Amino acid sequence: MKVIIFEEEAYYKMLEELKQAIKEATSPRLKEWLSFEEAKDLLGFKSKSKLQQLRDHGEIEFSQHGRIIRYSRSSILTFLENHRVKF
Repeated sequence: MKVIIFEEEAYYKMLEELKQAIKEATSPRLKEWLSFEEAKDLLGFKSKSKLQQLRDHGEIEFSQHGRIIRYSRSSILTFLENHRVKF
C-alpha cells in the first residue's frame, strides 16, 4: 500500500477542482440549434413573421432540412448584443 501525502492547502484546492469538474460534467449543456419556439422565446417575439424577417435579411443564422428549421443560439445572442441600447 502506498501513501500519498498532501499539504493541506493543496488537498483542498484539488478537492475544489474535482467538485468543479464533476459539476461541469453533470450540468446540462445549452444546445446550439434551437427550434422555432425556443428561438422565438429567446428573442421575445410573439409572431412567426418577425423571425422570418431576421432569416430573410441574414441577421440570424439558421439551418433548414426540408421543412425543419433550426436557429443558431450564438447568432441570436450576437444579434441581441448588437442591438442592445446602451445608456
